[in-house]
Amino acid sequence: MSAFPSIKLIYFAAAGRAEAQRLAFYIGGVPFEDKRIGHAQFAAMKESLPLGQLPILEVDGEVFTQSHAIMRFAGRMGGLYPVSAPYLALKIDELLHAMGELEEKMGPAFSESDADKKKAMREELATVTIPRYAGLFEARLEKMKQIPVFQSQDVFIHEVAIYAWVKSLRAGYIDHIPTTVLDGYKLINETHEKIANHPKVKEWYTLQHNAPKLKLVYMPKPGRAEPIRLAFYIGGVEFEDERITVEELTNLKPSLPFNQLPVLEVDGEVIAQSLAILRYAGTLSGLYPVTDPVAAYRIDELFAILDDMFNYPLWGASHREKDTEKQLAMRGELSSGMVPKTLEFLEKRITANKGPYAAGANLTVADLAIYGVLLGFKTGVPGFAKTIADSYDNLQRVFKLVAEHPKVVEWNAAHNQ
Repeated sequence: MSAFPSIKLIYFAAAGRAEAQRLAFYIGGVPFEDKRIGHAQFAAMKESLPLGQLPILEVDGEVFTQSHAIMRFAGRMGGLYPVSAPYLALKIDELLHAMGELEEKMGPAFSESDADKKKAMREELATVTIPRYAGLFEARLEKMKQIPVFQSQDVFIHEVAIYAWVKSLRAGYIDHIPTTVLDGYKLINETHEKIANHPKVKEWYTLQHNAPKLKLVYMPKPGRAEPIRLAFYIGGVEFEDERITVEELTNLKPSLPFNQLPVLEVDGEVIAQSLAILRYAGTLSGLYPVTDPVAAYRIDELFAILDDMFNYPLWGASHREKDTEKQLAMRGELSSGMVPKTLEFLEKRITANKGPYAAGANLTVADLAIYGVLLGFKTGVPGFAKTIADSYDNLQRVFKLVAEHPKVVEWNAAHNQ
């Protein structure tokens, strides 16, 4: 079992009150899903939130609130908070609570709609409030530096919080508060530099965190792309569904990574392999449990069984064969060998996963992959009986669950009539 629970941090697509928490999890090596939502999504979910605000943290499905409480949790999980040394924890908490106090004092200047009042409030923050608290923080950091553990290169959550605070003030997007407001505070700036130069922090900022531009390229049929399309659509992930002709594929083929479709363009970069793309689509759409290794393993196991069939030499040869008699002979051999073997393996593993879905209690991309395979058989592939999978009760149940999903019904009504 995983040493960590399933963790999902939900906030806007901005730094704000979640950046320090994101960094604390990442520095500590704690797997978590960084879910970034738009303001329309927030408005739709606001009434269901415990306190009607973000960020929230889901831990094994249970929802928690309060950014500094989330910060401590991240610190405990990642070793950035001294749980076995109460006095050291007290010193860190003292600073975090003081920073929370400052955040509340700064809040009205960000919510004020009158431009003149906002200007006056922010100027007071810049000349009075922030310098006052910065001086207090500087003094407490000086005291902490006298304790050996705080002289090390180990990272603590108060340092990550200070880094995020300094970074936000230096960014220049807050009118009437100079980016130099903290320039004279030696220890605050040393703390910022310590975290800014941490390898995991540098790594974090090289990663993509906001929604990429996606284009899925395939032919005008369900095939190997349909599970991917459905994953994006079910999860509300925007993507371009480009469907090309055989002639267009012939021209495009030499430039494709593996000379085949589907491919996914992610911010212009072309990625191949349908199950790899499906796993990525599931990650973006919440249908692949990235922070639960065992649950992810169940899906990967089912994917591997499907891959064995897709990669079986006769399977590929039968799709490339132009001679109808030879193709039918190949598929006759597949129908008595590799295909029922694959379906039986899937049936057994779904039984072991104790459904109703393929990998357990929830809909995942494994269900969509199985749906796609069965859809192909049921629709009709020359040489395969349409009923070839009908005797497998688990597979039929999974197919039915996916086919009756409201978003799948909606998709099929729009695209597959």
